[in-house]
Amino acid sequence: MEDNYTINLKFFFCDSSLKGPEEQEYRSGDMIRCSECGELNDYDSLLDVAKEEAVSVVTKDTQKELDRTIKKLFK
Repeated sequence: MEDNYTINLKFFFCDSSLKGPEEQEYRSGDMIRCSECGELNDYDSLLDVAKEEAVSVVTKDTQKELDRTIKKLFK
């Protein structure tokens, strides 16, 4: 199982990743304009979607690890 995961914030309309200056800070309620499609996206919503994706990725990885461990136990 991995120790570190990377989940990118992705815009709703075009599914492109959030890009910008590294020092740029966003806050709750900020509206962010996508540099690819020009649509505005709510920062909080982008975070919520990224959190859901992270939970899904970690859950799948954990299930695979549990399956491998159980198979080893019953060999």
